[in-house]
Amino acid sequence: MLGRYDLREVIGRGATSRVYRALDRATGRDVAVKEIPIDLGLERRVGAEIRAASRLGHHGVVRMLDWGEDSESLYLISELIDGPSLERVYADTPPGDRAAAEMAADVLDALAHAHERGVIHRDIKPANILVDDNGHARVTDLGVARLSGESGMTQTGGVVGTMAYMAPEQATGEVVTGAADVWAATLVLYEGLTGRNPLLGVSPADTARRAALGEVAPIRTLRPDLPERLSRAIDAGLSPDPDARPDAARLARVVREEADELPEGRGKRAIALLSGPLPPALTGAAAAILGGMIAERGFSTSTFGTAGIALIAGIIGAWRAPVAAIGLVLLAGVSMATAGPAFTGIAVIIALLLVMTGSRHGRLILLPVLAPVLAAWGLLPLYAIAAGSTRSVASRIWTSVAGMLAVLAWQIVSGASSFMFTGGEQWGIWDRLKGVRSPMAAGDLLLRPLGAHPQALMAAGIMIAAALTWPLVLRSRGTTRISTAVLWGAGVTIAAGLLGGGGLWAVGAVIPSAILAIAWAARPWRVFTRGDAGQSPSVDGMVG
Repeated sequence: MLGRYDLREVIGRGATSRVYRALDRATGRDVAVKEIPIDLGLERRVGAEIRAASRLGHHGVVRMLDWGEDSESLYLISELIDGPSLERVYADTPPGDRAAAEMAADVLDALAHAHERGVIHRDIKPANILVDDNGHARVTDLGVARLSGESGMTQTGGVVGTMAYMAPEQATGEVVTGAADVWAATLVLYEGLTGRNPLLGVSPADTARRAALGEVAPIRTLRPDLPERLSRAIDAGLSPDPDARPDAARLARVVREEADELPEGRGKRAIALLSGPLPPALTGAAAAILGGMIAERGFSTSTFGTAGIALIAGIIGAWRAPVAAIGLVLLAGVSMATAGPAFTGIAVIIALLLVMTGSRHGRLILLPVLAPVLAAWGLLPLYAIAAGSTRSVASRIWTSVAGMLAVLAWQIVSGASSFMFTGGEQWGIWDRLKGVRSPMAAGDLLLRPLGAHPQALMAAGIMIAAALTWPLVLRSRGTTRISTAVLWGAGVTIAAGLLGGGGLWAVGAVIPSAILAIAWAARPWRVFTRGDAGQSPSVDGMVG
């Protein structure tokens, strides 16, 4: 049978199969040959895959070209997709919102085609979705598909598929319809937009329990910035009731229409961390640290009281009320202040502007709180990375500018041994602000340090530019990401040393953060988390 196919290197391995790159001598094209040993007893599964594939002819489904067997193995010959699985894409270079939605629509279109022809996939997951050279998603691995008119491999009471993507009715062994595929495809989109699979537990038993319950938080709790129509469609696709889910064709249409309204950028981890509900402990701790700093510098008569208010603010902002949270943080630093009335009035006006311009960004309104804390620890470029990892150009501009203004204001008022890593010392003006009643006099005190140290504004501009260029690193792939991160770190370091006016002082202040950014891009820990490091990404979804 394999006389027509010239087997080359093994490009994928799984528990039950190996996948080869092969040359089809009849056509001169490369194909993928999946070899399954006969002694594993998987003939029924292979037969189901062949029959399911024979019913389908859609550009969103990887085509099966041929099949055969010999005394030792069964062989499935498919077109070779020279692109990664969506699982690898999610892990290596998370797609932007728009790309994630468009690929989900591709999958749903393919499922609509399959459902019309009586084929239920039953194992939709990122590993079974390949991404071709044009960025389109292609569904593969029909080994557990159920076909109308056949009893299938599983009757009621049996479970086939991957638990972390199973619809509740599939996880509990009930009758599975096309609605289970819709659930799984919607969950893949949910993961692409939020960076997390809500069914994945700490153990297989925990994952099975979550799958059976089918309780998935509405996506707007993690991504309040998403279009309302898209959010409603995703929540409907993840309804515990299969009858309440839209069919694949209808959901594909809505997702594709809404994809045009989504930004191109932002990886899943940035989305989950910065656009979703920030971890309460992390947010509260950062706000509490800032509150303690405020109290230490004289902004409050009670360190404990200020830090307590800031901690409560962090917890509130992490869940439902970011504007109220930032109001409490400002209360901790402004309303409890002992400075003169002129400064307090200026601070209140600035606070109102911050809330008015930042409220549209949801929980990101709290992000600038981190900037003075990181600056105090000598890690200000890490704030540029955080701001640059937010989902849209508008949010990156707002968070980077607001963060740098927060650092400038903090260091002007409280003092700094190196004003914005420029090497110039800034003596705090807090004591001189006390009792000042003239807004003009207070404003002059606030702006005078910038006139004396104009390079501080240049340094702030460098950090803003670093935030706006960080997405270039996020969008890079493989070794290109590492080289891009190196160029980013070198550019920020050189700009800080030359344009920022701090010389070697500035370089020393920026290099630790640049090294961390490069290490993140290299991600050497993936050696310990990846399965077969030599496996080709082009056939992840084919390996059973």
